[in-house]
Amino acid sequence: MNRLKSTRALVVATAVLGFLVVGSDNTWADAKQAADQVVEGAKKVGRGVEETAKGVGTTVTEGAKEAGQKAKPVADTLHDRAKGFGEATWDGMKHVGRSIESFFTGSK
Repeated sequence: MNRLKSTRALVVATAVLGFLVVGSDNTWADAKQAADQVVEGAKKVGRGVEETAKGVGTTVTEGAKEAGQKAKPVADTLHDRAKGFGEATWDGMKHVGRSIESFFTGSK
């Protein structure tokens, strides 16, 4: 009877090991396939992120160029107005200086 139990245990253990070995081949193949899918998915995400970053960079660059082109006339106008203000202030200072000089010297 002991021998029968040992034989049954041996048959059951062999069957379990056989199923594990056969199952492990499929499991490893499935795991490798899943890992390959993860790697491929990560590559696609990386390419998508790269393309998005390039698109954002292009948009920012083009926007900056356009803003620069639109700002140039404004900057030119501001420069001209500031220059005019400076010249008017300088002329006013000269006039005040001449008025003070003529007050003290009595000349016109």
